[in-house]
Amino acid sequence: MLKHGLALTVLALAGVAAVPDRADAQVVVTGTLHMRQTTDVACSVTLYAIVAPSGATAVVTGGSFSAGNWQCGWLVTPSGFPWNATITGPGTINVSGVSATTILGSCSGSFTSNGLTSSSLVIPSTAPATLPGTPNACTFWGTLNF
Repeated sequence: MLKHGLALTVLALAGVAAVPDRADAQVVVTGTLHMRQTTDVACSVTLYAIVAPSGATAVVTGGSFSAGNWQCGWLVTPSGFPWNATITGPGTINVSGVSATTILGSCSGSFTSNGLTSSSLVIPSTAPATLPGTPNACTFWGTLNF
């Protein structure tokens, strides 16, 4: 089932770092993430991040998943906060410290993604983000708005 929603949450928070007028403030990130470890699941995501004064980094301090699918928020949850997001180039972010509890196990690690704009992070299904996991890696895609 779905096991990598945390990584997507971190991506969304990292996207907030690209918005200088939101620097050093708490930002709420919302959207829908599709995740796959053994089965596809779609979750509504809410994440909370603090953007550094430079606007180049953000720390995701917490968040939650909810239905979409019934597993979200119950069997599939984000964990291991805080997550760190760093803008590494135009439209590109690196997110580290991401972890999630999944139906069959867990996923954790770091990832780099493109698709960052001043108002959203889009991770296409044709190029999903991936986190190592047990029993399998987790992939995720979707749109997070901030």
